Amino acid sequence: MSDLSTLAPDNRDLSMFPGEYGLPFLGKTIEFVKDTLAMCNKHYERFGPVSRLDMVKNQRVLMCLGPEFNEATLFDPKGNFSVAGGYASSLGGLYPDGMLTRDDVKHKRTRRASQPAFKNDALKTYVDMLIPIQERRIQDLPINEEFIFYDNIQQTLMDVAARVFIGLDELSPEAKRLGYLFSEINEGLITPLPYNLPFLQYRKSLKAREELRKFFIDNIPKRRGSDGLDMFTRYCNAKDEDGLYLNDIDIDGHIAFLLFAAFDTTTSALTNILYYLGKNLDWQDKVRNEIFDVKNEMPTFDDLAEMKLTEYVFQETLRFYPSVMVLNRRTTRDVNVAGYDIPANTVVMISPPFTHRMEQWWDDPYTFDPMRFSPERAEHKRHGFSYVPFGGGAHKCIGMHFAMMNAKLYLFRLLKNYKINLRSNYNPAFQHVHLPRPIDGLPLTLTRI
Repeated sequence: MSDLSTLAPDNRDLSMFPGEYGLPFLGKTIEFVKDTLAMCNKHYERFGPVSRLDMVKNQRVLMCLGPEFNEATLFDPKGNFSVAGGYASSLGGLYPDGMLTRDDVKHKRTRRASQPAFKNDALKTYVDMLIPIQERRIQDLPINEEFIFYDNIQQTLMDVAARVFIGLDELSPEAKRLGYLFSEINEGLITPLPYNLPFLQYRKSLKAREELRKFFIDNIPKRRGSDGLDMFTRYCNAKDEDGLYLNDIDIDGHIAFLLFAAFDTTTSALTNILYYLGKNLDWQDKVRNEIFDVKNEMPTFDDLAEMKLTEYVFQETLRFYPSVMVLNRRTTRDVNVAGYDIPANTVVMISPPFTHRMEQWWDDPYTFDPMRFSPERAEHKRHGFSYVPFGGGAHKCIGMHFAMMNAKLYLFRLLKNYKINLRSNYNPAFQHVHLPRPIDGLPLTLTRI
């Protein structure tokens, strides 16, 4: 597979497919940002499961909706679809060396070297690192007065990232600076003008990424050979199948992208979980009762694994709002999927939450019903790719178990002591890009149990 810099131009001839391109230059970008799901539904109803559209910078895209397209693009044993090609014009600009912007041998090599950082032994050490951070942040939450939860959990998880991912004291000036850089970089992912020009956000994001890269590369020699348990140090000490250390570019690329992916997933998930638990008080009580059944004051890794109702709530929330509303790939050759002939070098877009709401695969899909994930019902197993909040295949999110563990631990400490209260008749609009969440950040009030 080619590097991002040597990719052939995208195929722009999609005239054989129905659809509409949208506005000049911007395409359907405004519609996409405003309500991704509404755009997907509109195309599906008007044009069927496969339709063409343009995105920003006139990037031509083929939207393919449904589990059969999820399976073809994500499982992909024959290498018909490139992840790097799919993200060349978006993630590739700011995270060019991340695991989601590599294919084939390069991806396999770095994923294999990354796996020890996400095995159970490592996850157990992360629990001990997470507890004091979450405990301090939860103790500082305002009680009996409304606050914006998203802002609070964002800072909490930035502290987690500093400690668990990078091995820094989360209260240090260095950690605060890296948190700022990280936020500045991610602003570049949602700007409507992704150009490296003066006074534009994208240039600021590129400069922030360079500073973050310098931090990681400067610190690799200091971490290599040390016994730190954070993910950055683990990457510095990781070796490939030939017994060689990962190179500096690999380490920077992968730890930076993991920060982006894990931080986003849990920030979005916890905000939306609290929304659904505030709206569905019966489920808030069920999760709290499950927490009360845990005998240990501080839950262990094994205790968290046994919290199945909490896990169902996590899964159901991600059914409605996975952290990424669309996934991109690019065909490497002419390919036929579900009877549709798709030309080589075509950017293909799939939508996990659209599939998660398809009545063919889910009972009453617009109802919050975590028990659909119980073994007795197992609606998510009706098709192997009807539920894909973490992607699938070789590029399935390597940090998904960490994200769930992190969320479970936070909910354990929060719900054991507090009740979540939303405004009366609260029914917020949701933003879909960059992070799916209530637009107002989820104002809520906590009261003591």
